[in-house]
Amino acid sequence: MNVGAICRRDVTTVTACTRLADAARLLCDGRAEAVVAIASSVSQPTAIGVVTDRDILRAILDRDGDLSGLNVVDILSRSPLVLNQDEEIQDAMAKLQARGIEYAPVVGPGGTLCGAISQRDLLEHRLDTCAYAR
Repeated sequence: MNVGAICRRDVTTVTACTRLADAARLLCDGRAEAVVAIASSVSQPTAIGVVTDRDILRAILDRDGDLSGLNVVDILSRSPLVLNQDEEIQDAMAKLQARGIEYAPVVGPGGTLCGAISQRDLLEHRLDTCAYAR
């Protein structure tokens, strides 16, 4: 089975130029566990990374609590992990664990965002599969 079959489709997105404080509000309001940053239009979004509460905390600590003037693009990893929807679940788990990250955007043809997946999603799927096999 591949990542595209189990990824979350209801993904909260922001553009790269969104103010970091606005992305932080989305996370704090509980509307999202992570926010996927996109580079292009909402109609054909291209994932360029993920912002988590951990990223926001790191930005706050690095800048003595001042997020003003920062946009999402200012804290994104320069080499983000983006998974292809056809990626095997085992390979996706290994990549997330190797990079020490919790979430990754999932893209389809042409790099268009189609969802996101977390280590937890992958583990739950594996547990469900094991329980079903019994």
